[in-house]
Formats: sequence, structure tokens, C-alpha cells
Amino acid sequence: MVKADLDNIAVSGDGGVFLALLKTEAGDVVPIAIDALQARAIALGKGENDIDRPMTHDLTLSIMEILNAKLERIDITELKNDVFFAKLIIENRGIEFEIDARPSDALALAIRVGAPIFIAEEVVENHAFSGDLEDDLSGPAAEA
Repeated sequence: MVKADLDNIAVSGDGGVFLALLKTEAGDVVPIAIDALQARAIALGKGENDIDRPMTHDLTLSIMEILNAKLERIDITELKNDVFFAKLIIENRGIEFEIDARPSDALALAIRVGAPIFIAEEVVENHAFSGDLEDDLSGPAAEA
């Protein structure tokens, strides 16, 4: 597994496509397509907007806290048939649980509590952009 951080949420010019950009310590960027609601949930987790009432991700973390469970990390485990898969790694009373999750939900939770983000090496090797994503998107292949 490769450690990564949420670098940014990118939005297309027409606002129709959102990408969570996960940047590894080596500088590779793994883009994960997310919908507008998930982009908002992640942004709210970063504290970019104030809300009066808890969202679903906040509720989930409140329940976990009451049950003395802690989000240890999230793992982006694979990309299969153009769909990313993730797991929440939750610790409770010394026992580690792996829970299947959409990457966008996992990211929204991790951002709220500062949990580490990991990506399977195979996913990084096969689906990451190296260096600056803007350079990759505006290079010769983009002009064809």
C-alpha cells in the first residue's frame, strides 16, 4: 500500500465532472471520479463550508465514537471495470474490522478525522498520473 493525501477536488469547466485527486508521497496523482454530492461532502469535511446540521458522514462518525470505534485508515484497494473499491479500517476494543465502502464515502470520513489514506500499489502503478496532473492533461495527447 502507498500512502496518499487528498490533494484537491477538481471540477470540469461545466461543473459536470468531479475528481478527487489523491497524491502519493512520490508525487503520483490518482484521480477518482466522484459525484457532486460526494464532492460537497468531502469539502465540508475539510471545513470549507459551515453547516447547521450533521451530514451522513458526521452521523456515522458520531455513532462510531459512541461505540468507541476509531477509523484507523482507508484503503483504496482496486479498480475493476472502471469502478474503484475501498475499505474502511476500523478499530474497536483491539479488533480491526474491514468494511467495504465507496472511495468517496471513505474519503469523506477520513478527511473529517484525519485518518491516513492508502492506495494499493497496483492501482497507483496502473492508474496514476506522474508529476503535475495539469501538464499530463494539457500535453500532446490532449491536443490530438
